[in-house]
Amino acid sequence: MKDFIKTTALAALFAGAAGAALAAELRLSVETPPGHIRNMAAEKWAEAIAEKSGGAITVEIFPAAQLYKSADAIRALASGALDMSIQASPTLSQFEPNLSVITLPMFFGATREDIRTLLDGPLGDELWEKVAAKGIVVPEGGHFEFAPNNSAYTAGKPINTYADLAGVKLATPPSPVVVTLMKEMGAAPQATPRSEIVLQLTQGQIDGLGSVTDLTISGGKLWEAGIDHAFADNAGWGVYIPLLSKASMAKLSEEEQQIIHDAWGEVVGWAREEAAAELEKARAVNEENGVTYTDPAPEEIAAMREKMIGAQDGIVADSGMDAEFVGRVAASLSGN
Repeated sequence: MKDFIKTTALAALFAGAAGAALAAELRLSVETPPGHIRNMAAEKWAEAIAEKSGGAITVEIFPAAQLYKSADAIRALASGALDMSIQASPTLSQFEPNLSVITLPMFFGATREDIRTLLDGPLGDELWEKVAAKGIVVPEGGHFEFAPNNSAYTAGKPINTYADLAGVKLATPPSPVVVTLMKEMGAAPQATPRSEIVLQLTQGQIDGLGSVTDLTISGGKLWEAGIDHAFADNAGWGVYIPLLSKASMAKLSEEEQQIIHDAWGEVVGWAREEAAAELEKARAVNEENGVTYTDPAPEEIAAMREKMIGAQDGIVADSGMDAEFVGRVAASLSGN
């Protein structure tokens, strides 16, 4: 009888240990505030993971750079100090330069369908493999688009033509390619973490933001920090990319890893539709809050695009991008 009790107790102990091994607590960091599309996507991803795992895998979300600023979050993912994040492609491009491909001048005026065709296909798979080589995994389902970039959103300094960009101090995403592009346009770009933008605006350290989107302004209510003008020229694109630490994933079973992938696969469609719907409202929301828009003439945009295309090869070389890969993207974009 004693042997039976002992055996039963040991079995229970091992069962408990096995159950504990299946439990995982993951941390997800984003620098955007609650209510932002990125945060909402993170929340839905966490909910789907909890549901699919029967509560065995939980995700704690840290918004508004409470845990890490954007670039620091990417380093933490690569080292395994952070488990999950959702990052904007310009920020991630600091660590994988080829992610800047959709910001290059050839994507001025590109459509959402152009971006989706590229990133949902073999060329997109190549990009995610390049990210994986840095120790960071893009889950199955991939990116969701947030918006085309506009060259300038300014505070008290209207930009009505490209010539007006000369010398204007613009905070940009921390991407070397974006900084170079804005310099080529004549601006004075300053790579700036998102968490510092409001302070720099209110203290007059910058004149505005460059190479960001209507959603950047509406999501952060940046009119409250003085943004009152937008120069809307659809100058390239940015996307949000869900990310997993390869080191963190290696600690999980294959079943647990697949749960996390499958959960994002269920969320990505919603994220894409919601981001598109928010974009449709964002300009109106900004205008209602005092932001005046200038839409440059198509011929003015075409002339700037042609000028910037002339500088594209140099930008690719200087940024460390793979020229052969960029060439294949260009061919795909032109339908060749």
